Amino acid sequence: MSQAVRFALAVVVGLHLSLNLFAQEPKKPLIPHAQDKPPNDPRSPAEAAKMMTVPEGFAVEVVAAEPDIVNPVAMAIDERGRFWITESLEYPRKSPGPGQDRVKILEDTDGDGKMDKFTVFMEGLNIPSGIAVGHGGVWVANSPDILFVQDTDGDGKADKQEVVVTGFGRADTHELPNSLTWGPDGWLYGLNGVFNHSHVKYSETNPNYKADHKGWPITCAMFRIHPRTREFQVFCEGTSNPWGIAFNDEGEA
Repeated sequence: MSQAVRFALAVVVGLHLSLNLFAQEPKKPLIPHAQDKPPNDPRSPAEAAKMMTVPEGFAVEVVAAEPDIVNPVAMAIDERGRFWITESLEYPRKSPGPGQDRVKILEDTDGDGKMDKFTVFMEGLNIPSGIAVGHGGVWVANSPDILFVQDTDGDGKADKQEVVVTGFGRADTHELPNSLTWGPDGWLYGLNGVFNHSHVKYSETNPNYKADHKGWPITCAMFRIHPRTREFQVFCEGTSNPWGIAFNDEGEA
């Protein structure tokens, strides 16, 4: 055997041994930035529900999960018990314009407590951050707009859309207009965060529109919209990055 062949064999054997030793070395777990331990292994929705701790008398059940729903942001329930959710597939996109986000309807058709029918009601949205159902349609916060969307032929698909107000900012994607909630006075309430600088105005199709109206410059605030007259009001200002509205028996928010 020539010296060149022996050298080549030695290189191959050495490389093989090196690769085996490298493969046998245990992989060090990756620790995320600003954390002191690696994340847990991924769990199924059912496994995650079992790990939750709730007060006595309460239970956690999985009603819907991936892949049937993706990145849900907001939810509402209609008079038929259907869940309406917004999905933000592109979060945290800051640029305005049509996107790939959507509104989806979830139904439990056999009464077993699990959603088994999923209908895409509306597409082309861009971080839809709030939703409410009422007055013959669906109200969607899709900054810079608050939309009123209808299904006029009953096929489960949006076919009529109205911009009620516009001018909400998009500078801070986690402080967008959110938490669309019906108040005890019949108005639709919502919130906006402190760093999402906005200048809300009526759309040109709103019956309250006036070309010389100065609008409402707001940051952190609670606003409301009358569902019939389409009137917009700044209800109060303050806090920082509010998400979530609830009213008690006295009408306090």
